Amino acid sequence: MSKSGLFRWSTVAACLVLAGCGIPRPSDSPLVIAPENLPELVCQAPSAGQPLTGVWYVVRKQPGVAGEVQTLLTLSPDGKMRQQIRVKQGRNVRSELRETGCWDAPQGKLVLRIGRSNGEKIDYRESMYTLTYLIERVDNRRVVFREDKPDSRPITGQRVQDSFRLM
Repeated sequence: MSKSGLFRWSTVAACLVLAGCGIPRPSDSPLVIAPENLPELVCQAPSAGQPLTGVWYVVRKQPGVAGEVQTLLTLSPDGKMRQQIRVKQGRNVRSELRETGCWDAPQGKLVLRIGRSNGEKIDYRESMYTLTYLIERVDNRRVVFREDKPDSRPITGQRVQDSFRLM
């Protein structure tokens, strides 16, 4: 494999790892920018009464990351989603990522498809912009889910008010 091919694959692998772990991409990591003619991502409303609809706040430690990873995930009834992810160490925000796109919950899963990252339109057809989680439990106060891969750890989210913001 050529050096440029190896670099490209290692860059894609790094982006997949970061996206899959819910850790913000570094500001210097490449995005797969959408081609000019790619239409905006179109969302479909999930089934009526979907218990995942709402705003979820997740705080967790991530191996290899100094500080805590905070995620504010908004799942709207129309199938649109917003996600703000930041790494915070003490009072300092080390990195932050804001993504928008669509969500669905087919058969015990949560599927997030990202269409914009930090306001930049991206090529949502790339697999690294589709995140799939297995839902273990969801009720009016909490959701427990895990990445859809072997040996993933449970992630617990707390339902918060629509006005909740990361500080």
